[in-house]
Amino acid sequence: MRTIAIVSATGGAGRTTLAAALASLLVARKHAALAVECDPRNVLALHFGLRESAREGLVTDLPNHGAASPASDGWAHAALQSDDGVLVLPWGSARQADDNDSGDGAAHLATHRYWLRDQLARVDLPAHAIALIDTAPWPSPHARQAIDAADLVLGVLTPDAVTCATLPRFVSALERAGKRAVFVANTVVPARPLHTDLVAMLRARLGPAMLPYLVHADTGVPAALASGANFCKSAPASQASHDLNGIASWISHWSTNTPAGPQTGAGQ
Repeated sequence: MRTIAIVSATGGAGRTTLAAALASLLVARKHAALAVECDPRNVLALHFGLRESAREGLVTDLPNHGAASPASDGWAHAALQSDDGVLVLPWGSARQADDNDSGDGAAHLATHRYWLRDQLARVDLPAHAIALIDTAPWPSPHARQAIDAADLVLGVLTPDAVTCATLPRFVSALERAGKRAVFVANTVVPARPLHTDLVAMLRARLGPAMLPYLVHADTGVPAALASGANFCKSAPASQASHDLNGIASWISHWSTNTPAGPQTGAGQ
């Protein structure tokens, strides 16, 4: 199984939307797909039609958050399967155990670096399977867990000044982690000169690590979420759907043509 962490250095970049859409598109390309949520927002399952936040999930196996022990597979019973065949592992609803525990598991994740990697190692999926990890914004402990568990990091960038300001630290952190990283610009409006200029700046800074796809802003994306619909199926002719299909094809090709083993260096 290949694992991809979908990470951004800013909130509201669209990580969860991309994780859900790409997982569904990869199933359509004959991959087994696992969508994993390492984010205490606990909203990933909503993108697959669940009408309320999942009660159980990965957090079930964190100490003080459930009956299961950290070495158990208690979260396996919380896995859901979407209508289009994606296996979804939500974060779940955590309870605050004491004054030193915020309820999001951050303290445990900060001191057990490979907890998520070890959890995913016990997932029994075929070799062609792809796991997509949706996570909280970097540099949270949740994002670090996702990065350490990943074979590839997909950095999600929005065309704004904050993204450009945080990009050097973000890229440096990925390089220190020894992870291959590729990047995609999300919610781009080409008619806005600022967006065009910032995307050009990102391409100049990242070079070949910037995927040759832009995900255009589309009001149909939040509308599909609100109605519980799959955006790419409900609007297959839209530009955003075309963009997402391009990224899914790139991931499919990467997963079947990259030799097994660690991939190091951003953009390599």
